[in-house]
Amino acid sequence: MLQALQVNPARDYDEALRRVHAFKSLDDDRVLPQASTTLLTHGSRTPLAVVLFHGFTNHPGQYVQFAPLVHATGANVFVPRLPLQGYKDRLTRALKNLTAEELLASAGEAVDIACGLGERVCLLGISSSGVLCAYFAQHRGDISYAVGVAPVFSMLHLPYRISRALGRAALVLPNRFLWWDPRVKMQQRPITAYPRFPTRALAQTLRISDDVHDASVRQPLRASGITLVCNWHDPAVNNHVSEGVVANWNALRARSAEQFIFTDLPHNHDIIDPDNPRARTDIVYPKLLELIRKA
Repeated sequence: MLQALQVNPARDYDEALRRVHAFKSLDDDRVLPQASTTLLTHGSRTPLAVVLFHGFTNHPGQYVQFAPLVHATGANVFVPRLPLQGYKDRLTRALKNLTAEELLASAGEAVDIACGLGERVCLLGISSSGVLCAYFAQHRGDISYAVGVAPVFSMLHLPYRISRALGRAALVLPNRFLWWDPRVKMQQRPITAYPRFPTRALAQTLRISDDVHDASVRQPLRASGITLVCNWHDPAVNNHVSEGVVANWNALRARSAEQFIFTDLPHNHDIIDPDNPRARTDIVYPKLLELIRKA
């Protein structure tokens, strides 16, 4: 069971800036320059603040092209580096000790900061961070809108019960580092992201998925709304489980959630990073900007 969510929203813009500075101070000389926590601000509190959460084993550089587009809409944009990710050493073993609680504490601080950066807050994240967005939308009432892209509620195309059992087993089995793509290993794009992952850390992110999946049956969404964005040809997740979570939310509060499915994208999971040759950002970015405008 996950620990109770701690909430401490920034009271104003100045406090938010101080806390951004503290967040950025975690970026030491182990971190790639392009992987540092990023704030794009208009110099004062704006009607909308947007937090962009990068995917597991990636870093804020995943949004190098998208974040300026969001900023150009008039929003303050915060792109936090999540714990133990974005290191220059792409084969670092630091992630082996990542916990769901550590991930939620870091991401929760980013959400708290955004409360001081904007009058309304929108969250967008991909993969395991798509689930992070769902978690905060499930449990926090100060989120105006959330967009979870390619959320990992169930790995691969597995039924949820099997994925959940594998995740729980990985928490207790010996920790192993696996290549995301054994065919290309270190040459996987983007070339700045980690090419492998520790099985226990992945299992820790699935604990958050399980929390949201279970809560969606019992409690209505606390955020104003959410969209789960899926690629029909995503090899990494089971989109039908995401569809079920949306149905659960809507059963408790009508029209609070929706699923949008790209049907014409290539076989690909990371549909955001411009360094991914299959991302088709020309199709994806306009839709994500449209969804952010719902906040």
